[in-house]
Amino acid sequence: MSQPLISLCIPTNGVIEWVFPVLDSIYSQNVDNELFEVVVTDNGNNAEFKAKFDEYQKNHENLFYFRSSGYEFLSEPDSYKNAKGLFIKFINHRTKVVPGALEYFINWINENKEEKPFVYFTNGVLAKEKTFEFNSFDGFVRGLSYWSSWSTGMAFWKEDFDSIPKDTVYNFLFPHTTILFSQKNRKKYVIDDKILLDEIPQGKIPKGRYNLFNAFGVEYPGIICDLLRNKDITPETFVCVKNANRTFLSTLYLDYIILKRKCSYDLSGYKESLRVFYSDKEIRNEGLIKLLIKIIKRIIFVKKIKVVETIMNKKKIKKIGGGYRLGHKSAEIISFRLVA
Repeated sequence: MSQPLISLCIPTNGVIEWVFPVLDSIYSQNVDNELFEVVVTDNGNNAEFKAKFDEYQKNHENLFYFRSSGYEFLSEPDSYKNAKGLFIKFINHRTKVVPGALEYFINWINENKEEKPFVYFTNGVLAKEKTFEFNSFDGFVRGLSYWSSWSTGMAFWKEDFDSIPKDTVYNFLFPHTTILFSQKNRKKYVIDDKILLDEIPQGKIPKGRYNLFNAFGVEYPGIICDLLRNKDITPETFVCVKNANRTFLSTLYLDYIILKRKCSYDLSGYKESLRVFYSDKEIRNEGLIKLLIKIIKRIIFVKKIKVVETIMNKKKIKKIGGGYRLGHKSAEIISFRLVA
C-alpha cells in the first residue's frame, strides 16, 4: 500500500459502544481505501473489544490496531507515531465522521499540500462554520481562544509531527498542545469551523476521571502562560485566552459545584485550583450570574408559552367567580415547560 493521503487516528481505552459506530461512520463514506488509513491505539484492557475489533479488521485492510502503554491521554501521541499518512487527523473515539467529511478532508489536503498551512478544525464551536486565516502564531492562538484545550480539532502534516524530538515529554492532560504549539513560524495558519464530526451521547459511560478544575484552572492556563513567557504570544493574547477560559470555568463551576450535576470527574481542591490564575469567588459569581440568566430566560419562555396556550385554548377558557382559568391541556403543557 502506497502512502495514504490521510491517517485517521483514534486513541481509545476500548469502549465498544463508541469506537465501532465511529468506525462505521468512516467506512460508510465510500472513499477509496488507498487514500486513507485508520489507526486505532488502545490503552485499555477490554478483551471483548479486541475480539470484536479483530473481526471488524478482517474486512478493512487499511485499518490498523496498536497497543499503547501511554496512560490516559498519553495514548494520543502514540497513535500519531504509528500513522503513515501525508496528513494526520485526530478522531475522538466518540465522534462520528459526518457524511462527506472524509472527502472534505481529502480535498483540503490536495488543495493545500504544496503550501501546507497549519490547520485546526473547530467543528462549528465558533458558531460561524467559516474559515479563518492568520499570518502569525499569535493571531492563531488568539483565534482559537480556549478551544486550544480541546484535542478533537487536531490535524497536522506528518512532517510537522516528525520534526518534534522523539524524547519530548508530553503534557499528561493536554498532550496535543505540544504539537499544536510546535509550529510558531508558519506563513499561514487556518481555523476551519465546518461541522465534520458528530459526538456520540455519553450515556452512562464515564467521560473522564481526572481532576477537572486542576486541568482547566491550573494546567491549561499554565501552558498558555508558557507561550507568553517565551514571547511566542503577546500579553494581549494571553489575557484574551485566559479570560475566555475563565468563562468556561464558570460554566463548569455552575454545572458541578452549584447545581451538583453528577459526573465522573475529580472535583477535589477546586477552590485552590481556581486561585492559581483566577479568583474562586470571581468564578463562583460568574456562575451564579449564568444561573440567574437561565432562570430569567426560563420565566420569559414560560410566560410566552402561557400566552400562546391561552390563545390556542381560547374556546376552552372557563369563567370562575369573575376570573378565568386555562383548560387542562394548556395547564399541563405549561407545567411541563416549567420542569423541562
